[in-house]
Amino acid sequence: MEEGRRKKEEGRGKKEEGWVAAQRGYRRLIAWQKSQALASSVYVALRQERLPHWLEDQVGRSAGSVHANIAEGYTRSSLRDYLRFLDIARSSLAELESHLYFMANNNLLDAGTYAELDKSCSEVGNILVGLMRSLTAKLKDGSWNRLSEEAAEYTAASAWDDLLPPSSFLLPSGEGQEG
Repeated sequence: MEEGRRKKEEGRGKKEEGWVAAQRGYRRLIAWQKSQALASSVYVALRQERLPHWLEDQVGRSAGSVHANIAEGYTRSSLRDYLRFLDIARSSLAELESHLYFMANNNLLDAGTYAELDKSCSEVGNILVGLMRSLTAKLKDGSWNRLSEEAAEYTAASAWDDLLPPSSFLLPSGEGQEG
């Protein structure tokens, strides 16, 4: 009986290789993929340093919150909720960047590691802003349909790049806000 049940369960769904997630849903989003990689890099960096428990906990939570909020927002039924969660992810990213700066400034993080992580924070922040701009435009024109969206339609490169410093995640006033 047990063997028959196991065979039946083995046949369900497609098997994924190793820990690589299937490219579906929020996992297709470049913002989620990059923030997931950033959280992993932060985790590795934290394991290499001797930090006060409170700081290690806060840094880990802020790093994990970025990709978690992107995923949670993606699964919401309304575009306004999705944008709200992306904004929360952006705020968690700013918190992470602040903690990393504090650690580097107090010699708790190697300068080279800080530079790499700060660069990744900037990249994720710019991609998040690009995603938020794209979704905000769809909110305004009513064209959003998550179920029919293909690959990501946004990019970190835009006309705003000259206006935003590399580590800035701020949207122009009014953009991406409910109203």
